[in-house]
Amino acid sequence: MLREPNTSPDAIPAFPVHPYRKEAADRILLCADSYLNNAGRLIYSGGGRTFLSGYDIFDEENGHRGNIDCSTFLLLVLSGIPYERSPYGTGRIGGLTEAAAPWADRALADFSELPETYRGIAEVIGRPDLVGDEGVDLEKAKASGIDWEAVHEEMARSGKIRRAHQIARYYWGRGECFSDEDHRMPGDLVFYRATPKWEEGYRFFGIFREIAHVGIISGDTDCMYNSSGYISKARNLEERRTAVSLDPVSAARTPAFYARPCYEQYDRKVFLNG
Repeated sequence: MLREPNTSPDAIPAFPVHPYRKEAADRILLCADSYLNNAGRLIYSGGGRTFLSGYDIFDEENGHRGNIDCSTFLLLVLSGIPYERSPYGTGRIGGLTEAAAPWADRALADFSELPETYRGIAEVIGRPDLVGDEGVDLEKAKASGIDWEAVHEEMARSGKIRRAHQIARYYWGRGECFSDEDHRMPGDLVFYRATPKWEEGYRFFGIFREIAHVGIISGDTDCMYNSSGYISKARNLEERRTAVSLDPVSAARTPAFYARPCYEQYDRKVFLNG
């Protein structure tokens, strides 16, 4: 169960509240590297269409590649699950929560009942008709009279974390977000708002600060581990076959803010010997 998040509009601090822990960051980057090294076996699915939302692990129409997106990638990495132990490497989902490293944040490593944002919400509130094969029926959703922000508040309280905006809300509520890019370090998280094309819809549905994407700062702090078919400006299916890459932090848009997980919770012995 998550504690009540602090979603105050007040400005976040410029500096990270937690000291940089190299052992922790190195372990996270090593885990991220395992996906980068197997990027050719993955495909960016988009729209939350990964095993975490009940979709197939693999895209059989495109060479049996694993369906992945930015939040699935991040949740696996922050849980200490490398590619080889992930569903992409094992071919199965069972036991995923148990596979998470002992030092993982258990709120993030709970891989049970993680609904895709819109489809999951529609089912939870008993209105599956609001979401079809083409996505959200915006006009019907607007006419529904549903308080979407309140729905997201309830999801946050329930402990369900799946998409980039829910991850951002979690770290914001813990007071672990910061704004000054000069203080970002390897292993820090970087969040991005929706592009202008999608911003109105994100705001209407109460998406936390219109966050649409998240990446992990790499050893070169001007770059990030990125799972996206958009920031890299993929123009066709071939370009998104490699679904995890190292991209400049400001490749397509300016970061909204950063977060540094509480490295103090990570057992140093696990990082050195685990």
